[in-house]
Amino acid sequence: MSSPSIFPMLIFIATIFLVFKHPTIRIPFTSRYVHIDYGLAPIIGVIVLFATHSIDGNTVIRGILGSDSVKPYSIIILIMALSYICVSLDFTGLFEYLSLRVVNASNGYGKKLFVYFFLLTAFLTLFTDNDIVILTMTLIIFYVSKNAGLDPIPFLFTQFFVVNVLGMALYIGNPTNIVAADAYGLSFIEFAKWMFLPSISGAVTCLILLWVIFRRRVPKKFKKPTINPNLALKNRDGALFGSALLAFTILFMSLPVSWTGVPIWAVTLIFATVMAFHDLILYRSNRAILSRLPWKIVPFLIGLFIIAEGLASTGWTDLFASLLSKISGNLAGGIFGIGLLSSIAAGFMNNHPMTIFFVKAFQSPHFASFGASKLGPTLALVMGSNLGANLTLMGALAGIMWAKILSDKGCYISFSQFSKYGFAVMLPVITVICSTLMVELMWA
Repeated sequence: MSSPSIFPMLIFIATIFLVFKHPTIRIPFTSRYVHIDYGLAPIIGVIVLFATHSIDGNTVIRGILGSDSVKPYSIIILIMALSYICVSLDFTGLFEYLSLRVVNASNGYGKKLFVYFFLLTAFLTLFTDNDIVILTMTLIIFYVSKNAGLDPIPFLFTQFFVVNVLGMALYIGNPTNIVAADAYGLSFIEFAKWMFLPSISGAVTCLILLWVIFRRRVPKKFKKPTINPNLALKNRDGALFGSALLAFTILFMSLPVSWTGVPIWAVTLIFATVMAFHDLILYRSNRAILSRLPWKIVPFLIGLFIIAEGLASTGWTDLFASLLSKISGNLAGGIFGIGLLSSIAAGFMNNHPMTIFFVKAFQSPHFASFGASKLGPTLALVMGSNLGANLTLMGALAGIMWAKILSDKGCYISFSQFSKYGFAVMLPVITVICSTLMVELMWA
C-alpha cells in the first residue's frame, strides 16, 4: 500500500479546525467580512480540494449520492424530516409543558427533581432527536433553577450527558447512528436489538455517578416555582396531532422495508410532509418552524461526505483501516478498542466527521475484524459517536450550542470544567456499555 497524499488530510484537519474556531475573516481588498461557521467550513474544504485537483467531479458525486451502502442524500433527508416533526411539536409548547409538570410533581424535593428531570430527558431522547432535546430542555432547566434558587449545574450536566448516552438506543437518536447503521445495513429493529440494553445500562451507570458527584449541590428542599404548566401549552390540539404523528413515524420506521416497500428516509419525508400541511392549515404559515430547522447541517454533512470520499480515493482510509485491523483482532479489541478510540476521536474532532471517517475505514478492503464480522466494531462506533460528545464540548455541535446558550444567560461552563466531569463519568460508562455489548455478541 503506497503512502497517501498529505494534502487532502491537511484540508480535512483545517476544515475541522474552522468548524470549531468559526472565525470571521476579512475578504482581501474589500471592507467586507465573512463568518466561516460549521456550515461553510466543509464547503470551503471541498472547493480547495477541487480547485487543486485533489478530487474530481466523480468524487463530488459519490460524496452526495453515496457509494457502497452509505447514501448521504438519504441520511440528510431523514435528519431534516425528523427535525421538522420535532421542531413543529416543540412549537406547540409540549416539551416545556412536560418539563413544568415534572417540576410540580417533585413537590419541592431536590432529589426527586434530579431523578424526574433524568426520566423526562430519557423519555424525550428515546422518541425525538437528541439535539432537539438538548436545545429545548437547556433553557427550561436554566429558568426553573433560576426561579427556584437552585444551582443549575447538576441538572444541566445530567440532562446533557443522559441525552447522549440514551441517544444511542434507537436508530433515530443521533444522525451518526444513521450513518453507521446504514453502512452496516442495520434496520431500525436490528439497531434497537443491539443498542437498547447497552444504552440503558450506560444511562443507569451515568445517573448513579452524576448523583455521587453532584449530590451535595442538590438541596433537599427548594421553593417550587409558581408557574402554571398549562400556560406553556400553546396549542393542545397541535400537540396531540404532532405526538400521534411522531408515534406513527417511529412505528413505520420500525417495520421491515420488505413489508412496507418504502425506505426509512422516505417514510420520514412522507410524515414530515403531512405535518407541514397540517402546520400550514393551522398556522397559515410554517415559516417560523422552518426557520428553526438545522439547515446548516446540510452543507456541513455534504461537505464532510465529499472530503471523506476524497480521503478514501487518496488512500487515507485504507491506511487507517489497516491500523484499526490490528486493534480489532479479537472481540475485546473490536469492542473496547474501537469504542474507546472512537469516543476520544469524537471528543477532539467532532462526532460527525469521526463517524464518516471510521465508516469509510470499515468499508476498506484493508480492514479485517475478529471473525470477519464488522458488527462489533460498528456497534462500538455507534457508542463512541454518542459518548464522545460527553468528553469535550467539541464532541458534538450540540455541545457548542449548549455552552453558547448558557453563556448568553450568564452561566459559563468552560471546556476544562466540562471535560473534568466528562472523563470522570464517561470512562466508567464506556466500560459498562462495552461490557454489555460483549456479552450480547458472545451470546448471539
